[in-house]
Amino acid sequence: MNKYGARIENAPKGIALIVGAVFLLALADAAVKYFSAKLPLWQLFLIVSCLSVPALGTWLGRRIRTGRLRITSVAWIMARSLLLLLMWVTYYSALPLIPLSVAAVAIYTTPIFIALFSTCYGGEPLSPTGWAAVGLGFVGVALVLRPGSEIFTLATLLPVVGAVFYALAMVVTRRHCRSEHPLVLALGLNVAFLFAACMGGIASLNVSEATVARAPFLLSPWQTLGWQEMVFIFCYACMLILINTATARAYQIAPPALVGTFDYAYLAFACLWGYVLFNEVPDAFTWAGMLLILIAGWTIFRVQKGVG
Repeated sequence: MNKYGARIENAPKGIALIVGAVFLLALADAAVKYFSAKLPLWQLFLIVSCLSVPALGTWLGRRIRTGRLRITSVAWIMARSLLLLLMWVTYYSALPLIPLSVAAVAIYTTPIFIALFSTCYGGEPLSPTGWAAVGLGFVGVALVLRPGSEIFTLATLLPVVGAVFYALAMVVTRRHCRSEHPLVLALGLNVAFLFAACMGGIASLNVSEATVARAPFLLSPWQTLGWQEMVFIFCYACMLILINTATARAYQIAPPALVGTFDYAYLAFACLWGYVLFNEVPDAFTWAGMLLILIAGWTIFRVQKGVG
């Protein structure tokens, strides 16, 4: 069995990896929101993937040629990459439209969906207490999003859709990509970004100004970039490789429910960056919903570990 064999388990390392990953992820997402008025999403994806794909491809190509690395399943890597691409697009589409803290809470229904999909597909069943925790988590989401109220917009549903895609991707990682090197998975995602960026760029050239006005972050013409945007893109590309490598490795070496629980650290980091960069202060409903989601995630973890 190679270094990334399926039976390796290291929960403490998995926890450390996911906490570090979500710290960087919250910072990267806040930066994307900050630059969203100046930098269309597909232009960001194209430049990032043009930086990442050659670097990752060269490194991995050498290892494959020398026999030090083997790719087990291209099909599952592609499936995982597509799911993560859909997650990034839906989540980033929401960031210019809603507060970062609200988007963070909505996307962090992910561990709840991971528990559901792990039960249905991953062979990790939930007890009645676990199902009650899932229900509690969705109550928390309802408190944050408040469907039917004046503050509710369809944009707040986009991170929830993203959470579904992310949860599916992480279950695929656990079930079908555990023997893959994390940088192989990172390369797969960046190839997906490159393909999507090309398609999105072509689409942006063939839409009307009225359509662009409805979704400028997705469909605006590509912009001339200043030095600040270029520095951001370079740092974002580096962070994205670190984030996806650490996340993939965390889900490979530790149980999904455990990793998903510590994944919640993103909420605190997102609130921090939302306050620092955008002066966003979550209201009482958001804090209450966040607390319920945290309780739900922790309960699911305890149940799946046989503690409660």
